[in-house]
Amino acid sequence: MWSRRGLLQMALGCSGWLPVPVLWLSSGPPFGATFLSKSIWLAILLTAALVSTTVILAACVRRSWGVAWASLALAATGVVVTARHDPQDDYIEYQYHTHRTALIELARDYRAGRLAGDLTLPPGVRSLSPSGFAYADRTVLFVQMWQDWRAESGTGLAYFADPPTAETSITTASGDRGQPQREVGDGWWWVK
Repeated sequence: MWSRRGLLQMALGCSGWLPVPVLWLSSGPPFGATFLSKSIWLAILLTAALVSTTVILAACVRRSWGVAWASLALAATGVVVTARHDPQDDYIEYQYHTHRTALIELARDYRAGRLAGDLTLPPGVRSLSPSGFAYADRTVLFVQMWQDWRAESGTGLAYFADPPTAETSITTASGDRGQPQREVGDGWWWVK
């Protein structure tokens, strides 16, 4: 069966991966974050990998194959969960929830017919769109969240008058058109 020492080693091997979901849930997303926060993320991931590898190797040296295999399985799970995590999705969700009230008011004004053409964003949404690119026409209200330096591509949030279809395409930057990727809430879609 398992010894207390083996269970302690497995727990130690897993402990390196615990800060990853804690950081995902407790702070803003790493996408679009500062250099310092990206450095912290990298240090946490490297520490997790180093601790897991050390525990697996120590178990192999002691010929504790059960502990080694269990630690390897747990470390592999940590790697898969971390690798499958999409920080861009987190960023979109974070920004949407941060600006949700202002976006709902913007959509209400759009449905009431008070918005048309190029828009000057209200104060509650200005920080969402650094470029300030936003427009409303009869089918969509679009707020740009990012564009490359030449305005050839962009992404953002769009509120559609009718639910979008697979063929729906809208202008996301001066030289780009994008398709709705997924609904983020209250009729708003992430467009890329």
